[in-house]
Amino acid sequence: MIKVFLVEDEIVIREGLQRMIPWGEYGFELVGEAGDGEIALPVIREKKPDILITDIKMPFMDGLDLCKIVKKELPSTKIIIVSGYDDFDYAQQAISLGVESYLLKPISKLKFIEVLQEIRTKCENENLKRTYYNKFKNEIQEYEQLSRRDFFDTLVSGQVNLRTLYEKAEKLQLDITAQAYNIVLFSMNSIGKDNVIQDGYTQETAWLQNHLDQLFSQRKEYLLFRNQIFSYAVLIKGEKNRIHALTLECAETLKTFFHEGGDQIEWFICDGTVVERLSMLSESYQEAMHKFAARYLSKYRRGVYSADTPETDIAGDEMKLKNIDTNMLNPEIIHNFLSKALPDEVNDFAKNYLNMIGEEALKSKIFRQYILLNVHFSTVSFIQKLGYDKSELDQFLAGIVTDPSATSDYGENQIKKILKKGIQVRDESTKGRYKSVLESAITFIEKNYTDDSISLNKVACAANVSANHFSALFSQEMKKTFIEYLTELRMDKAKQLLRCTDKRSGEIAMEVGYKDSHYFSFLFKKTQGITPSDYRSKKGGVLCAGEVLVNRT
Repeated sequence: MIKVFLVEDEIVIREGLQRMIPWGEYGFELVGEAGDGEIALPVIREKKPDILITDIKMPFMDGLDLCKIVKKELPSTKIIIVSGYDDFDYAQQAISLGVESYLLKPISKLKFIEVLQEIRTKCENENLKRTYYNKFKNEIQEYEQLSRRDFFDTLVSGQVNLRTLYEKAEKLQLDITAQAYNIVLFSMNSIGKDNVIQDGYTQETAWLQNHLDQLFSQRKEYLLFRNQIFSYAVLIKGEKNRIHALTLECAETLKTFFHEGGDQIEWFICDGTVVERLSMLSESYQEAMHKFAARYLSKYRRGVYSADTPETDIAGDEMKLKNIDTNMLNPEIIHNFLSKALPDEVNDFAKNYLNMIGEEALKSKIFRQYILLNVHFSTVSFIQKLGYDKSELDQFLAGIVTDPSATSDYGENQIKKILKKGIQVRDESTKGRYKSVLESAITFIEKNYTDDSISLNKVACAANVSANHFSALFSQEMKKTFIEYLTELRMDKAKQLLRCTDKRSGEIAMEVGYKDSHYFSFLFKKTQGITPSDYRSKKGGVLCAGEVLVNRT
């Protein structure tokens, strides 16, 4: 229904206009009426009508003043002036305000209905266009996420000047101005039945992925970014005296969100250091990353590691770093780290790992060697699980463990070398698996792109990886997002059908996966810069099979 509001100071005329039109029969809803502009304005602001019908000469606030305010505050509202004054000056002012129609009293029912129907058609077309634009905007959100990730990398690098940062932020429509800042990092993964971390598809992680973008969308203090392939970051910005409270609130919001995902979700949250300059954000990020490496050392699957709770572990239980038990030597700790860590996390992990074992224990040369051997053999067993044989393992780790009388610093450096080598081997091994995942995904997309309901979650499920992992992996390896790839595929198929068949645009829309032919036309023009019909008339400059190029010169 198109909403209509009526403003007329003469009650007889106002009631006559109300009775003249069977509003509902013609697709209109009369949402209110008033005797002058002053009374009408607050109701108009509340109802936000599609069409405003108003007289010009009225007490308190006349029609032209009302039109000026409405056009400024509600630019999409269409205005019809119904006046008894056949005055060119009034009509000229009405035209300058963008009034749709200027009707003189008395007005016939037939003429009034004709004008209303024309404006209704215009309103419906504009509403449809807004709907299409919003849908398109939602679909390209993934494009923006990729750009936002690049921006965040730039932001925390500490190597770009402020002018460049603000220019990049403006292009992404991000407000990064504040008195103080902090960074919160978090990760989420699914847990298998045997409590081994998996990156396989689960409904829990799919649900979290679908709702994550909306979690902070209404809060200007929080900006969400993808940090790495397995993690996210929230840039917190605000007044100096509120930044700590905002950080705690962010962590609590995330905790509540993860609990909604169910018991099969592993999650970890940590914060950085509060800073008062954008140029210092790299310090906050490095502090957060240092804490982030601690997630591999906990026997717990969930937790918050905050600067406000330094004496607690990531699950909130007491953690006395110097009184660690032998559980820290469990090979699963090393396996957990090697399965997900990035090379730049090795240094922080090694330091945290040795701190957890304890200073007293590290004074013993024999125990230091035992720790080094434990890391070595844990890494070897991890690499074996990847399918490498004994001879290859010896080659990978040859010469790393050498001196049993070495200092603790030497031992720490050797641990770092072993772990980096393990990650290197893992990455080489997973290239093949990533290729297999992408091949499965692309095969599924190409077979099912005509299905209007195809989504990132469905493709991730078909490739048997989590939506979170698939989204990051696809954009990283393909250099474009899933929705960008799908849209390009559909548009290429549509262009082929436009060139080589006489099918109608609506048929082609259905054939390439769009139930709504109008949205297909909108999207085609948005992405190709030309309407489907214009593209067909030009045939895109490409010949179809069987066509012959004739030289007409």
